[in-house]
Amino acid sequence: MKKALIAFCIVGAACAMAGCKNREEQLEAERSKGAEMVEDKAALVKGVGQALQNDGKKAAAEITTGVGKVFGGVAEGVDRAHEAKIALDASASGRQLKSERAVLLGADGEKKDGVKVYVLSAQAFKGKLQLRAVDGKGSEVGRSDKIDSDLGADDASYVEFRFDSATPMSRVDKFVLYVL
Repeated sequence: MKKALIAFCIVGAACAMAGCKNREEQLEAERSKGAEMVEDKAALVKGVGQALQNDGKKAAAEITTGVGKVFGGVAEGVDRAHEAKIALDASASGRQLKSERAVLLGADGEKKDGVKVYVLSAQAFKGKLQLRAVDGKGSEVGRSDKIDSDLGADDASYVEFRFDSATPMSRVDKFVLYVL
């Protein structure tokens, strides 16, 4: 029994010398570690806040510029989706008419489907124009209304051509401009 008591005292003394902590000392050490971690994270957040105050405006401007370019690209794609191929019949090119741009117009309510064509004239032109819709096989699938046009020499204008609602606009490969 004496030996057991001596062994217990030796182990107790060794623990005291080695720094064995009681439960409260262990909890206090953990609280201290937690406080240090919070201080580190708070310092990090404070640094981020200061950086945003200094450079946040620049960063937001860069992000917004990027978003603006994305929307610009979307708008450009929408514009291209509404463009139509345009060709000239000999009757139009012989009168020195040109067309470089055509834009599809949607059907809205009772209005017919249509195409708005940018027509350029090298010499004065007064007459009737018509646009004919041609599918991918080269077959004519519709004709627009006849439009009176009056262009001066070296003049240009957008001319709106309307088609009957039965014209299969989704099958149209190109439009051909005629002078009547």
